[in-house]
Amino acid sequence: MSEGVAAALSEASYERLRRATETHREELVVRLAGEAGLRPAEIARVRPVDVTTHDHADVAHNFLSVRDEEGEVVREAYLPADVEHDLRQYARTVGVDTEERVVSVSPRRVQMLVADVGDRAADRTGDDALRDVSSRTLRRFFARQLLDEGVDPRAVAAVGGWERLASLDPFVDDADRGDVAAAFAGTDFAPARQPAEAPVEPDLHFDAAFDRVRAVGDALAETSTRDGVEQRTCEALVGGDAYEFAWIARYSGGTLHAATHAGVADAMVDVAADDGAIADTLASGEVRVTNDVHDDAGFADWRAHANEAGFGAAATVPVDDGDTTYGVLGVGVDGTISDRERDLLADLGQRVGRTVTVVQQRQLLLADTVLELAFETTGDESFFAAAAAKHGCTFELDGVVPGEEGALLYFVRLSGASAETVLSWAADQPAVAGGRLVRDYGDESLLELAVTGADIAKTLTDRGASVREVTATPAEQRVVVDVTTDTDVRSLVAAVTDVFPDTELVSKRERDRPDETSAAFRASLHESLTDKQASVLRAAYHAGYFEWPRGSTAEELADAIGITSPTLHNHLRRAQQKLLTAFFAEDDVGRGGVEWPDD
Repeated sequence: MSEGVAAALSEASYERLRRATETHREELVVRLAGEAGLRPAEIARVRPVDVTTHDHADVAHNFLSVRDEEGEVVREAYLPADVEHDLRQYARTVGVDTEERVVSVSPRRVQMLVADVGDRAADRTGDDALRDVSSRTLRRFFARQLLDEGVDPRAVAAVGGWERLASLDPFVDDADRGDVAAAFAGTDFAPARQPAEAPVEPDLHFDAAFDRVRAVGDALAETSTRDGVEQRTCEALVGGDAYEFAWIARYSGGTLHAATHAGVADAMVDVAADDGAIADTLASGEVRVTNDVHDDAGFADWRAHANEAGFGAAATVPVDDGDTTYGVLGVGVDGTISDRERDLLADLGQRVGRTVTVVQQRQLLLADTVLELAFETTGDESFFAAAAAKHGCTFELDGVVPGEEGALLYFVRLSGASAETVLSWAADQPAVAGGRLVRDYGDESLLELAVTGADIAKTLTDRGASVREVTATPAEQRVVVDVTTDTDVRSLVAAVTDVFPDTELVSKRERDRPDETSAAFRASLHESLTDKQASVLRAAYHAGYFEWPRGSTAEELADAIGITSPTLHNHLRRAQQKLLTAFFAEDDVGRGGVEWPDD
């Protein structure tokens, strides 16, 4: 890594890097390196229990105990407030206990995550220098930012783990005359000081906006419905001094529909207009800002509410999860909206969108009635369709679970071709991150395939659908999914056919859950399991881990999912305990337990 790359990572480049993250874990890794100065091995050891606070001048500052391989604390890193919030929220979302590692991957995997984000940022921005970003680059960015802010080099060395001040030399430019004059100013060696200029006023509005965004994050962590997500977001935004007016409109069937608002009673902007700021936001996927609604034609419909609520600035924000656009968020501000606040609102829109995806997936699990959609394709753009046509074979889905970094881990039964031939071919396909033979049954094989690229089933699950059936033959691929009854089917079909033009929606019907008793039992289990525990348990089941002899070892399973073996065992033990508790809790046998029959 050259010194030039480290120097080239400006604050703007760092923000582009953050925006290129696609998962909460990726963003957390980047922030822990770039804003807390952690090394890859240190990131992999972070636990919620390591976060502490220290009161100074009536302000609570966050610190992180950084540990070595033996678990001994080697230093105290300083944790910015919003990084601490993201760490806490991520740990709560994925169900990490206080003593568990938050980022349960190897240090090498942490380095790969940073490299992947750098490549993605370069692809999106055209800045090829971002391809050279590494965890070391982020630590250098961390040090340089602190030094440029005037933080005492001794404090920078302490929180970043540099043993000698000389280690910070690469991050400090040679002093010019201005630097020297500034250093001597106020000393006995300098001439008398001129009258000081008025101090720069702090950006109180941005601080208030940041506080409201944090309040939204806290509210979303306790929300279980889409209506609740939208209502709590609006209420949290207007609950302080930053925003006078907030609303969210849902995008469905190619149009926006009024959903919820807060701050002005019985008021709602006309969201159905085909032009203006709202239409610009939907078309561009970017935040649209004005600091004068009366002088901006795009915000003409806002003017009546601006007069009533007393705001002059406004913004429209896309609500999406990176794949699906759920709607638009609008806010009104009594003041001005800075570029920093624009970025803050863009991040908020994605956070709300990701939460909508999560709650819809949970609702799909618990719903008594779902919408069943069946897609068929005769093209070869989809991975399983291409594989079946190439080898004259058939694939049938056994099960699918989330894999590493957006991948889907498919367990499929292969017939009509040898597993070795198919796996060898799949290893060269860009859509596949890995594959292995789980079981050979003679006339068919059970394969495990980690698919990261183009496949119809993956495209559908990325947009909140639950896959029920995947069958691929040399002639066609058929995918059947369940979605919630309020899903925008037209947008979902468009998302699929844009990528796979030879695909057709062949059926759509409402379907009741077949067995209410077993469905309720499964739903109660999923409510008690964390997402990671459920994924690990399902992967272990489909990979034959519980069979005898085992179809997969713990090491193979952990490697496929992207976690360590101890973490795998930890999740399995906890999931099995909850499963057994649910099964035996209502057992009507006496306190003595199960009554075994006499021999």
